[in-house]
Amino acid sequence: MATIERTAYPRFPKVLATRDLQTCYTPQPDELEWARRSTRGERPRLGLLVLLKIFQQMHHFPALDSVPTAVVEHVRAAADIGSAVQFGYDTQSSPTL
Repeated sequence: MATIERTAYPRFPKVLATRDLQTCYTPQPDELEWARRSTRGERPRLGLLVLLKIFQQMHHFPALDSVPTAVVEHVRAAADIGSAVQFGYDTQSSPTL
């Protein structure tokens, strides 16, 4: 039987190994540059990069509250985004969400 990570609707494993974070969720230099050009500010850039890497791995967009902190923190470090920047969307400035 396939593991839950390999099913039609994969979910995050309970524990993410450091190796998995590095191989699956580290943004490439061209992705970092694309995100920098495509966003205004660090919060949208963090959100874009996290969701990009998750979509590449899982092939769907999960609910934001289901994204493991380890993934967010790994992408944050790889993109050199400060710890004060929150992951998520500001519904006041993005009323379509």
